[in-house]
Amino acid sequence: MKRGVQGVICDWAGTMVDFGSLSPVAAFKEAFGRHGFEVSFEEIRAHMGMLKLDHTRAILEATKERFFEKFGFYPTERDAKAIYHHFEPALFSALKEHSKPIRGAVEFAEALKEKGIKLGSTTGYTCSMMEVVLNEAGKEGYRPECYVCPSTYLPGRPNPFMIYKNAIELEIFPLSSIVKIGDTLSDIREGLNAGCWSIGVAMSGNEMGLSLAQMEHLPKNEVDEKLAHARARLQDAGAHCVIDGIWDALPLLELINTKIINGETPCVIDFMKQ
Repeated sequence: MKRGVQGVICDWAGTMVDFGSLSPVAAFKEAFGRHGFEVSFEEIRAHMGMLKLDHTRAILEATKERFFEKFGFYPTERDAKAIYHHFEPALFSALKEHSKPIRGAVEFAEALKEKGIKLGSTTGYTCSMMEVVLNEAGKEGYRPECYVCPSTYLPGRPNPFMIYKNAIELEIFPLSSIVKIGDTLSDIREGLNAGCWSIGVAMSGNEMGLSLAQMEHLPKNEVDEKLAHARARLQDAGAHCVIDGIWDALPLLELINTKIINGETPCVIDFMKQ
């Protein structure tokens, strides 16, 4: 059995495509607005990475008191499904525009192939949504060997089951030889729950929540402050380490590879202090 890192499982929006993870946020904003209930970007981003219907339910649960004040009753499953009904078409219209690979994503995938490391992926998108993302990202040269979507029969993040499915499809064992890379708190927890190494992505992802254009127009001290906050959130979620973007991932894979060969496991807590 090969030793060291055998597989990498990446998230999509905010990690490998869609810098800033913009398409789901815009779609949720529109969907809730059409339901007559406004939610903030922060309330949307707090639950990013989940199956999108579960994400809708989580937003409603977190804002249920405000919902009650507006409508006189607490949100129900009927409300969640009505909002999600608006969400899907709004997202599909945004996906084509926001599925371009992030800087370094294609090169990262090529480097893994050269090293004989398998590349899988998990997502909060449904299979029909992923068809759009795969097509658009593929045009730019990014297509992992495996992608797994959550469903009724395969619960999404932070459950580990999508990673298990990747491991089965890619024939990777043990799970401690897998590195999970993602930009949301649920990504980090998904990796940890599966017994994998977890790397958080701060600058290009959900916790930062800014497009490249937005970052360029903000004062440097404000960007630095937001980035520090994003990094802290991912670290607090249990990430073994945090990078700005996928362009920084390869050196960390080498470090993790050495740790695995030396007998270390993802259970080591103070990763960066070792």
